[in-house]
Amino acid sequence: MTNRPVNAFEQLQADWLSYPAALRRTLRSARATEAVTIPVGRAAGRSLAVPVTARATLPSWPNSAMDGFAVRSADLDPWPKQGVRLPVAAQALPGELPLGGVAPGRAVKIMTGGPVPEGFDSVIRVEHTDGGAEAGFVRIRRRDDLGRHVRAPGKDMVRGAETVPAGRVVHSGTIPVIVASGADSVRVFRRPRVGILSSGDELVGPDRFEEVVAGRGVPDTNRAMIAAAVAEAGGVGVDLGVAPDSAAGLREALGGVEGVDLLVSTGGASMGERDLLKRILLEMSFRLDFWRVRVRPGSPLSFGHLDGEARSLPVFGLPGNPASAFVTFHAFVAPFLRAMLGSERPEGTTVAAVAESVLASPAGLTQFLRVRLLPPTGPDQLPRCALSGPQGSGLVRSLRDADGLAVIPEGRARIEAGEPTQVLALPGRS
Repeated sequence: MTNRPVNAFEQLQADWLSYPAALRRTLRSARATEAVTIPVGRAAGRSLAVPVTARATLPSWPNSAMDGFAVRSADLDPWPKQGVRLPVAAQALPGELPLGGVAPGRAVKIMTGGPVPEGFDSVIRVEHTDGGAEAGFVRIRRRDDLGRHVRAPGKDMVRGAETVPAGRVVHSGTIPVIVASGADSVRVFRRPRVGILSSGDELVGPDRFEEVVAGRGVPDTNRAMIAAAVAEAGGVGVDLGVAPDSAAGLREALGGVEGVDLLVSTGGASMGERDLLKRILLEMSFRLDFWRVRVRPGSPLSFGHLDGEARSLPVFGLPGNPASAFVTFHAFVAPFLRAMLGSERPEGTTVAAVAESVLASPAGLTQFLRVRLLPPTGPDQLPRCALSGPQGSGLVRSLRDADGLAVIPEGRARIEAGEPTQVLALPGRS
């Protein structure tokens, strides 16, 4: 991190970092929260701090992948046209020990997951038999299944082997693996507490919405939006309220950051007369790492650390326009939060999609466009992406339908209709 003292606010120079450089710089300073132990049932959405290892080999024995009859291949050779009739010696159910000592020339009725008896090498699906219509016997009508449908021991997991690595997010697919590994609790990273602060005398909440109706205020959308985005990224939002455009009010609001792991502010991000937030921070023990990035929307992004006696608090300053705050949160803050949660992929997930129409961008900026993802037009085609609405930085309607952010890289002036582009997927969209 660049420790850059600033003697006066007026000396502050814009860095104009590229999107990749700014993202790398923020992630370099991200530190994972401490690990905590919680029950598996409460771990969904959390990243593992330590890997899970198997306490048992699964399956413990060769077992059946089908309902049917276990046989020895040799007992179906030679193969007569009418099939082979075998006596049924026993039944094998899941959870039992494998049968031993079953004489040659006999079949064993078996259920899916049941242990395959010693010496048997095939499971004939029940639909390839008469189902044991004659008491004590089964007629094998086809031998397509010879040598098949027997799962080897340890095919799923081997005792002592890692089954879920550290950094993997716990979800509905990892939970059965964790439980099957024999764990009833896991070590995960504590959810970061994120202080959320808006600034601006013009901001009006629902309790004063008549001022918006009268044209005298701006709806305070950012705090609720950022709180939802923090939860989507795995953090816990802490509402620090709306700070007025005054030095005293901002100092009072910043006094509430004790107990949070990250501070995210919106508004007061530029150099205007009423943009006081950075001015107040720089009067405190704040180390500004960078200010301004070559992105649209959201170029006035800032990042730094507010130093205290026992810790250094990361601080993101996002622009006040709702779309700008939305984009910069998902492009920069969400990856930082995922890194704090120990994610193995903090940058997020991108998908390739074909542009429905021309996507234009200033050549010197990375452009993030709010887009909907649409089904592909053919079986071998990529999904399509279309603008979700007007892209103005102060407009909120296009956020409603956005499934992702189409990323037009710096130096690329336009994506033609029909050309592929990368889309940063947004969480929580179906």
